Amino acid sequence: MKKIIALILSLVLAFSVAVPAFAAYETPFEDSKFFEYEDYSIHYRVFEAEKPVGQIFMIHGFALSSYCWVELATRLVAEGYTCVMADLPDFGYSTRETAGMEKLPREDIMHALMAELSDDPWYLAGHSMGGYVAQALAAKYPESVKNLLLYGTGGNDNAPEMSKLMGNDLFVALMGPVMQLMTRFDFLVKLFLQMGLNDKEYAANYDLSKITEPIRIDGTGKGACYSFSMLTPTDYDAIKNGKPVLFVNGSADSVIPDASKNSIREVLPEGSVDYVVENGGHMFIENMADETAKVTLEFLAANP
Repeated sequence: MKKIIALILSLVLAFSVAVPAFAAYETPFEDSKFFEYEDYSIHYRVFEAEKPVGQIFMIHGFALSSYCWVELATRLVAEGYTCVMADLPDFGYSTRETAGMEKLPREDIMHALMAELSDDPWYLAGHSMGGYVAQALAAKYPESVKNLLLYGTGGNDNAPEMSKLMGNDLFVALMGPVMQLMTRFDFLVKLFLQMGLNDKEYAANYDLSKITEPIRIDGTGKGACYSFSMLTPTDYDAIKNGKPVLFVNGSADSVIPDASKNSIREVLPEGSVDYVVENGGHMFIENMADETAKVTLEFLAANP
């Protein structure tokens, strides 16, 4: 557990926050859309297939945003799958939480957006922390989910000591300024990318602004800590008794512990696919999008 905590802290430090006004990023992309839920404003993008054969709702991981799905979504859209990429609260261009919270209705918010966009069930994709959210959403709203598509993730037991640390007001107050300072240095962001991608060349040509701009929105650091502390633990019975799951991980992923991956492998229902991207890092959905799309499309074809 100490190793996991240290890893999370290193990721938090590597992706910290400067503080321009949120209003400067109200329309970050030409296709940006916003969904209002209570006092939350959720940013999302829709890549519409010309002749849709299915729809996929995509949830990103910690310190990232909907942008991480672009490479994979582009390939899936070309094969007829409309892809919706949403920014979780506290990340991307969605609402920030900058004060202590008792609860973050994350799964309810994402489900409400899914229901707003379509009455039909979705293929639900999650990467890293987004995989934890996808698991919890599918367990709570099984009627809205066709199949889970899990990438670079595992089971989330939400250890009490981790939640207590990440949600501690003093910890959050201290980490904010440190995060702001760290993101001023591009070499730190590139270092994180190299570690996450396991691909120096791809990282060297990455548009860093796609990562740094949303992280620099005021309140991201505090919100990220609070948000992580309130992750819903994985309901392993729901996965075991549910529909087939696509479970894809990188062989060189140093972020998700093997024990966490194995906790999902042990409960995968019949018909699931457990696939390993050789030499894939934690962010293989970007630099190894061709291989990831291939295994995804094969699974989708087998689970129409």
